[in-house]
Amino acid sequence: MARKRVAGKDPWKAKTWYTIHAPDIFEKKEIGETISDKPEKVLGRKIETNMKELTGDMKKSHIKLIFRVKEVTGENAYTEFFRQELSRSYLRSQIRRRNSKVDSIFNVKTKDGYNLRASTSAILTTRILTSQKKAIREIINQELISISINNDFAQFLDEVTSGKISSEIYKKARKVYPLKRVEVTKIKLIDKPKVKEAA
Repeated sequence: MARKRVAGKDPWKAKTWYTIHAPDIFEKKEIGETISDKPEKVLGRKIETNMKELTGDMKKSHIKLIFRVKEVTGENAYTEFFRQELSRSYLRSQIRRRNSKVDSIFNVKTKDGYNLRASTSAILTTRILTSQKKAIREIINQELISISINNDFAQFLDEVTSGKISSEIYKKARKVYPLKRVEVTKIKLIDKPKVKEAA
């Protein structure tokens, strides 16, 4: 027998819509909404967008950004960077038949103390020796470390999303073996600097 529906308050009416904002480095642009009955339940929620939505640049629609809510004030939810990655469809489009790639993962630290994990792919037209792969990975690692320690987090992220880091790595790594292209496929936040309390 079907249960009788108990009359009562509509749970949706007791909930509030919160406007989600991008981090400071993207000028706190509105990027979406979320609903909750309590503001504390919004903390930690993640939202995905892309560089096209943030900058209007159609050429960057394949760059995904995932932010995480860190603060709720009134009906506004403010986020922090959590992860940047390239879309799967874009990565698939870069690999052709008989191409090969050298995937690498490195931990880097920016000048202002952000610890990040960077994933990269060097795409080649043919297979190469293990020694050549090792040499390419070493160049990528050195370049990522050099750029990260000389830039704060916002600058480093801009270097990644603008393609400048990929371009610099490509120029140096192609001396080991002629590459097709180099991509920084993912940047993930591991840890951020602690906020110093006022004395």
